[in-house]
Amino acid sequence: MNSILTNSQALSALQALNNVQNDMNITQNQVSSGLAVQTAADNAAYWAIGQQLTSDSGIITSANTALQQSQAVMNTANSAIASVITTIDAIQSQITSAGNPGASLGDINSTLSALSLQLTQAVNGASFNGVNLLNGSQSSTAPLSFVSGYDGTAQGGSVSTISFTASALTGGVNTAGAAAAVTGTVTDPTLIATLNSYTTIGGANIPGTATGATSSYTASAGSVVITSVDSAVDSTVSTYSGVGPGGGAATTPGAYSPTNLTGASSWTVSTVATNTASPKGLLVQTGSEAIQGTYDLTSLGTSGTSVTSANSSDMLSAVNSALAAVKSYASSIGEAQNQMTTATTFNSALSTDYSNGLSSLVDADMNTASTRLQALQTQEQLGIQSLSIANQNSQLILKLFNG
Repeated sequence: MNSILTNSQALSALQALNNVQNDMNITQNQVSSGLAVQTAADNAAYWAIGQQLTSDSGIITSANTALQQSQAVMNTANSAIASVITTIDAIQSQITSAGNPGASLGDINSTLSALSLQLTQAVNGASFNGVNLLNGSQSSTAPLSFVSGYDGTAQGGSVSTISFTASALTGGVNTAGAAAAVTGTVTDPTLIATLNSYTTIGGANIPGTATGATSSYTASAGSVVITSVDSAVDSTVSTYSGVGPGGGAATTPGAYSPTNLTGASSWTVSTVATNTASPKGLLVQTGSEAIQGTYDLTSLGTSGTSVTSANSSDMLSAVNSALAAVKSYASSIGEAQNQMTTATTFNSALSTDYSNGLSSLVDADMNTASTRLQALQTQEQLGIQSLSIANQNSQLILKLFNG
């Protein structure tokens, strides 16, 4: 039925045209923005996931930036340690030559003093952005936590870290307390001669005591106990037990001889060191004979730690211990560097995965969108024509009344 009051064909054509224009507006927005999901109204679920992925990707990017700074800290420390190791090698050579008869000890000690200064400069210069892993400014009891990534969860996730415990080459503080006893056989001929000379009960100023330290001894049947206290008030108690010629215990402290059949032909030692909370570090080591004291590699060649033909072997033992400790610490730094490199690579891959996942959820398919836009433009033109035809029906009704 045709009505002059209501043009149902025109209304239907208008509704269809409006739907086409709405679809065309949406498609045009997709083409212009490149996004199929711009707001929560477009697709609430995908929009929420996309927002979370964007946030996580930003955190991962920040973690990688932090890792670059952390790697710079490690690289700085590693470069300084390489210099320290080279310098310690040179110190070893100088101390070894000091044991030769007729060695120029004055020149050797001057060289050692210069090398010690190089160690100090290398340690103090190993700072990046105020962080120095060598000079004792970082606690050895509270590990450093370097940001390494982000563990995303449905509840928000947490930042992951790489833990690293710093060790001081200088400037550190040893924990007060007694170390476990160290046992062994006495090999230093000077010390053996000193022990064999004890025939009285008690004494002080033991030959070979390190400069700045005091010592005393007590002697009893077959044993000598020597207590040495250095300038840092660290004490070392060494109990020397005499061994008779048949392997049994000596019953007098003196050397075994035709006139002393109960004396010692050799000695064993058990040493217990007690530290105060005094400054220490990997470059501060005790030699093979505890009675000789402790050597600070950053002050060799000075009046307190000059090398002599008598202490060169003991000092070399301390330097060897320092070198082993520094190399072990260098390995720890290398392990942390490898962890950081692995974390950086993983974060980069994860960031790429997040970008790809986000793209698949919210990005528009431009091929589809452009094709659909052309189709909608055609539909719009047809809709306009359809509406025009529907509006002409009313004019046809009027012609019926014109007779």
